Amino acid sequence: MEWGAKISNGEIHEYVTNGIKPPEEFEDDIESAFVWLWSFKDYAKDYATSKKLSGNWVESKVNDDFRLCLSADIANKAKHGNLKSSRSEVFPCLGSLKYTLPHGSFNEIRFYTFKVETDVSKPEEAILAMDVIDNTGKRIDDAFELLDYSLKAWEDIMKQLDAMGI
Repeated sequence: MEWGAKISNGEIHEYVTNGIKPPEEFEDDIESAFVWLWSFKDYAKDYATSKKLSGNWVESKVNDDFRLCLSADIANKAKHGNLKSSRSEVFPCLGSLKYTLPHGSFNEIRFYTFKVETDVSKPEEAILAMDVIDNTGKRIDDAFELLDYSLKAWEDIMKQLDAMGI
């Protein structure tokens, strides 16, 4: 990934980090994960129907869970580009991705006159953070924690359906 920064005297300095995905690619992956998890709702509704329950049972489970509603809103915004309405009522969106590269995760830093180049040798050690923010700009959750929560919530919904039997 590369970016430039203009310093106070007007010079532009270039920064290059090799060996790790650029933020845009990570952001696409994170949005795709939200869309993928939200699409599980259709499978859960079909499964509920096979258990002689209405698909509305699944909808009510989602609507009763604020964090699943956040996930739904993020997925629908990623999928459609905009939200006309918000299940969570806060119109959430993903903030900017932030990286932290621990000292042991890179093997070389090179300094040039107007350029700094870093080679990341252990990208798996990068620490990623991304806020979920509401329509006022307030942080309301962490994207990675929300993805983890949503996956577990869908697993719980499926377990509840399994326990209902036919």
